[in-house]
Amino acid sequence: MTLLVVDPDDAASSALSDSLSRLGFSISRISDVAALPAALSKGRPELVLCPYQSNGASPLGVAQAALGVDPTLPIAIVARDDVDKRTVVDAMRIGAVDVFEPVDLDADLAQRIDRAIGRGGRLARASAPTGDDAQTRAQLREFQRDQRAGRYIQMGMLPPSPMAIDRYRLRHKLYPSLMLSGDFVDYFRITDRHFVFYIADVSGHGASSAFVTVLLKNFSRRLRREYRPKMLKAPGEILAALNRELLDNQLDKHVAVFVGVVDLADDSLAFANGGHFPSAILIDDDGARYLEAAGKPVGLFEGATWESNRAELRGPLMLAMVSDGIFEQMGAMPLAAKEQRLLEAVKTARSQGADLWNVLGLEQRRAGPDDVACLVITKEV
Repeated sequence: MTLLVVDPDDAASSALSDSLSRLGFSISRISDVAALPAALSKGRPELVLCPYQSNGASPLGVAQAALGVDPTLPIAIVARDDVDKRTVVDAMRIGAVDVFEPVDLDADLAQRIDRAIGRGGRLARASAPTGDDAQTRAQLREFQRDQRAGRYIQMGMLPPSPMAIDRYRLRHKLYPSLMLSGDFVDYFRITDRHFVFYIADVSGHGASSAFVTVLLKNFSRRLRREYRPKMLKAPGEILAALNRELLDNQLDKHVAVFVGVVDLADDSLAFANGGHFPSAILIDDDGARYLEAAGKPVGLFEGATWESNRAELRGPLMLAMVSDGIFEQMGAMPLAAKEQRLLEAVKTARSQGADLWNVLGLEQRRAGPDDVACLVITKEV
């Protein structure tokens, strides 16, 4: 466990935890200091975040109670409004290592958290183990900071979510199994009348797979500058170009990828599947269905080719893509049942106007054995 949020306000606690999770921190939450001993029994956090309760009789009461349980805990105060100098002094006097104000939460939160963790570490040195154990823990902390930095960079490579392109709205979510993700999504306008999107799943997961996502982002940038007009009608050509690049780099990694090109002028989709499973799901006035398309994963075979397919995008619709990590989250059931469950989840998200990841319960679950990526494209009349 890295960070522990102690806050009786569930909505505020959830929002803060989501922000920290996106920055790559591992988060646990409790609503009451009474639950702190049980949380500490599972592992000592690097930092405990407590609210500044401006409307309470004891604004620093949660932090004081936490320090009453363990005076050596590294405590940081999170204020939802600006605080005066007196409050900061009072916080430091009771033993807090930092006070975060709203401006901190909007700007350099990751850096502030890391600095607070560093200051908090000094409080625990007196009781810290010595010798090889201490060195191992120090190396682990350094590794975790490096992983968080990598996570921050990787999240920065993703496109804005949501993004509007003409009548289409694109959104995505990534849920890494570890700190870094081998799943990746991207979408961008490539001409005045076309935009490209893809969802990719690099073989394996963790740091080695995450490095390949950097190559994918560079490929996206180069594709925008150097695409051939044929690719807009036959995106299998895009997969062939990516295949050559992966093989040239000798990365010993392959990628399952679904790529599509939307023509805004005639509302059509050209798509190709490089071994991505499950297939994309399209919901329109004709119902819900998988866009079945066969194809080898990219980065395995020299000279491989991919078939390009076409679908009409008439009327209001939803196009949803999820990486195969979602099936790991569903537990033990036949594959056909998992595919049907995913199809029903997409139908529910469409009918209720809800986010697909919420319908699938991904926001409430801990990281699973595999990364999960979701990419959703909607079009309304």
